[in-house]
Amino acid sequence: IVCDTNVLLSMLGFPGGRLDSLWEIIQNGDVQLFLSEFILQELAKNLRVKVRLETNDVQTVLGLLKGRAKMVEPTERIHVVRRKDSDNRILECAVAANAQVLVTGNFKDLVPLKSFQGIAILAPRAFLDHYFPTH
Repeated sequence: IVCDTNVLLSMLGFPGGRLDSLWEIIQNGDVQLFLSEFILQELAKNLRVKVRLETNDVQTVLGLLKGRAKMVEPTERIHVVRRKDSDNRILECAVAANAQVLVTGNFKDLVPLKSFQGIAILAPRAFLDHYFPTH
């Protein structure tokens, strides 16, 4: 799976994250999380600006995620989402990872796509309900 930045923030408990079961599934190895450098940079920025973490704490969080994820380097440029180009970088990561699912809380631009190049695009609750109904 690929998770967008806001899902990652919520999964890790920032702010008031409610997706701890998703993190549990990733830590247990029930799914493979894929990340790109873009996603990590966007997450780092949000951790500093939105959550107001110090640089050392940001690095700790990124290290924790990297320890549970496989990094991919997208080679294909995607221009599907016109309103917010950064959402295209999330799609690029999912394509590069050959992910089965992109988990996103973006109900304006990504969830309405439903799928992209064979990758299911699901909100976190829909993902958990479909693949892990006991969580």
